[in-house]
Amino acid sequence: MNEWAEGPVERNAILARIQTADSLTDLDTCMRLLQRRFGFRFYKLFAQRPANGTSLRGRLLLYSVDEAFLDGFDAISDLPPTPDIILASAEQQLYQWSIDDLRCLEGLAPNLVELTKLLTRHDMLNGVYFALPALDGKKQIMSLYGDRLPLSSAEIEDFCFLAIHVLDRAGMLEKRLDGARAGMSNLEIRCLQMAASGLDTAAIAVRLSLSTRTVNYLVGSLCRKLNTDRLEQALRRAAQIGFI
Repeated sequence: MNEWAEGPVERNAILARIQTADSLTDLDTCMRLLQRRFGFRFYKLFAQRPANGTSLRGRLLLYSVDEAFLDGFDAISDLPPTPDIILASAEQQLYQWSIDDLRCLEGLAPNLVELTKLLTRHDMLNGVYFALPALDGKKQIMSLYGDRLPLSSAEIEDFCFLAIHVLDRAGMLEKRLDGARAGMSNLEIRCLQMAASGLDTAAIAVRLSLSTRTVNYLVGSLCRKLNTDRLEQALRRAAQIGFI
């Protein structure tokens, strides 16, 4: 059975999961619970400090939308500012939209026609965006998508309450993730990622064209930076903070 078809989840149960979320994996679970509670199929959680400001995928911290949708969106040229950009610069905190808003426009530009087709193919016919102002003046933004009627007044109140908690937790985890990344070299990061994929020291050395001794040094360095004694502990710690 599809996750969004399993029925609603109690608000207090979701809140408890949000408050104890200690990794991006935990946060993904919380977002999927929000999908179920409000009857949506997909979510996007925007990064406060995006890795790539030009692509949709590069602006996201977490998401459940199909990879094909992200590829299709980024392939459409000259799109007008998307809701996350609008919310980032406006005073509006919650914004609901429908694909009918696009369909009703006269003389729809070719790129918007393509966007409408893309949204339709991926069953993203309605959605809601929520923005939470951060202390640095930026906004943390999340959105849910699917095919349902607009949120009622009671649902909006409920949604805003949970969204504030999600985004507050996301901000904390993103800062933790940024801190871990900032202290590591690119080689250390690659070693960590390869070890997480199952490669041993010798295989990593071959992949990186380095000596085994150098790889062992890099492993020791990243263990110290993650405050662990062994690589296995470092991998668990990296997964816990959402680094891999």
